[in-house]
Amino acid sequence: MFRRAAGIFLCLGLGVSLAACSYRVDKNDDLKGEIRPSAELISRVSFNDIYTRVLQPKCISCHGISGGVNLENYASARTFLSRIYRSTVVERRMPLAPIPALNREELEIVAAWVEAGGPEFPLNGAPTEPLPPPPVLEPTFASIKEVIVDRKCLQCHSAGGKAERIPLTKLSDFLDSPLEIVLPGNADESGLVLVLLEDARKRMPPPETGMAPVSAQEIEVIKEWISNGATD
Repeated sequence: MFRRAAGIFLCLGLGVSLAACSYRVDKNDDLKGEIRPSAELISRVSFNDIYTRVLQPKCISCHGISGGVNLENYASARTFLSRIYRSTVVERRMPLAPIPALNREELEIVAAWVEAGGPEFPLNGAPTEPLPPPPVLEPTFASIKEVIVDRKCLQCHSAGGKAERIPLTKLSDFLDSPLEIVLPGNADESGLVLVLLEDARKRMPPPETGMAPVSAQEIEVIKEWISNGATD
């Protein structure tokens, strides 16, 4: 019964995710025309700026450390400088829907960073705050929601999303779902775990979307949380 319910969860999730995570071509009239950042912005932009205002909120869910294009650190992101510019500023097809498209301010930050040569620190020598350390995943619902669910699930599994019929916004959505998404004390039969496994028949997030998968280490933390009773 558990695996049958999990299979339904898999099929529903795959269908809505593939429909939702699609390429976009921005048609906002306010964003038409060339993006020309100011000389002042070019002189003061840093990796910290582009990471905290663009990459982390709108790119990392797909282009994390497990993805083919890793944008989680400066050394790696710098190697994709021209691709970042082309896909966001020139072609306006990234980030993938349903993540909101970059607004003009965000496009100008990307363009300024690229025009400056992709610096780690501002060209004008101004001090910049260090990047905050990445959150540490712990076997609690709050931590799992922040590190995994909010980044990789809520784009579709929330009100207004393509997968809103399978909401994943609060603990009760996991515990009370007829699809047996989380079975407290039974991690191996919980649908949430089954869809994340590398050998899952229809793995989540779908590989076709380009989104970085949940790592084996992260899955073990999720399993520990479920085995401990899946409390808040």
